[in-house]
Amino acid sequence: DWSSDVCSSDLAFRVFINVAVVMFLSAYFPQFFILQGGAQAIAIVALTFTVLNWLVVPLLHVLSFPIKLIAWIVAFLLVNAAAVWITVWFVSALDIAGVSLAIGEGLLGWAVSSVCLGVGNWLVRAIVK
Repeated sequence: DWSSDVCSSDLAFRVFINVAVVMFLSAYFPQFFILQGGAQAIAIVALTFTVLNWLVVPLLHVLSFPIKLIAWIVAFLLVNAAAVWITVWFVSALDIAGVSLAIGEGLLGWAVSSVCLGVGNWLVRAIVK
């Protein structure tokens, strides 16, 4: 069956890569990756990593999604708040009569401005792409 051949070659490739990584780590970073037991240890560790990455890690990615989402939202807010802050500073530094920019209402004003400008620029990038 074609699908079992693909699956077995995929598994063999995963094992091969993990063996290579384990050997690389134990050879070039022995102060961090302390492996004893020779070829048998390399095989056991590589197989363990292969099985975990094949079966357990995808489940952990699903379970960690809320944490990743919160981290992404915080990063999105911080990056866009920095852009808004630089814009406020730049407009003030231009010192043009009658032109000014300030963000009111404290943290809420910064959050709303950051999100709106960030989403707006994301849409521009998506459309212009």
